[in-house]
Amino acid sequence: MTESLKTHARRSPIDAWITAHATATTVREGMLQADILAPTAATDPTVTLSEYSWRRRLGLKGPAAEQWLAAQGYTVPALGNHWAVTAGVLVARLATSEFLVEALTPDAQARVRASAQTLYGVTRISDVYPVARHDLVLNLHGSALETLLRQICSVDFAPLLASASDAQGPLSMTSMIGVGVVAIATRTTDLPVLTLWADPSFGLYFWTTVLEVATELGGGVRVHGLN
Repeated sequence: MTESLKTHARRSPIDAWITAHATATTVREGMLQADILAPTAATDPTVTLSEYSWRRRLGLKGPAAEQWLAAQGYTVPALGNHWAVTAGVLVARLATSEFLVEALTPDAQARVRASAQTLYGVTRISDVYPVARHDLVLNLHGSALETLLRQICSVDFAPLLASASDAQGPLSMTSMIGVGVVAIATRTTDLPVLTLWADPSFGLYFWTTVLEVATELGGGVRVHGLN
């Protein structure tokens, strides 16, 4: 590998898979990521998985959580189970008073990192409760996406995918192959993209199982995602 397997500040939930299948790696926001995959790894395009666990994020809840986010300059969705993106930062309202914030663009990483340092710092913020977010984050994309989803989840994602937008929309909190996930649909290409935040304690199982289904459908891993 071009990057030694030293200990990094952050560890991907699928670090073991990366170690086993990458012939070259890079470090993104302190997390080791695959840069080039071994020829044995499935990379076919019918439905692809791309990992984004390296992106900076934070979680919080409590009576003053919405006000704190607004004070940080973030756009907060008015409705529960909805998300909005402004200046490269996604804010998802999970139910009513819990929030997930993630930087989607390179320019937004430092901003979210600074907010996380404030939120998780030693100084207590009144009526705001930090929530640890070490999610496995992956994008699913391709012409066989809906076929894959029917095999791993009982929820009909067709309406969510049909409403895909690059700015705002609804989200779903459900279970896929026995793992709790948050799901949103976005559209920056001709086909919608489903982004999942999955419980990291099941990260390797979730990734390898979804990849197995994707491979059976003629899909694989897209190392550098869609951007």
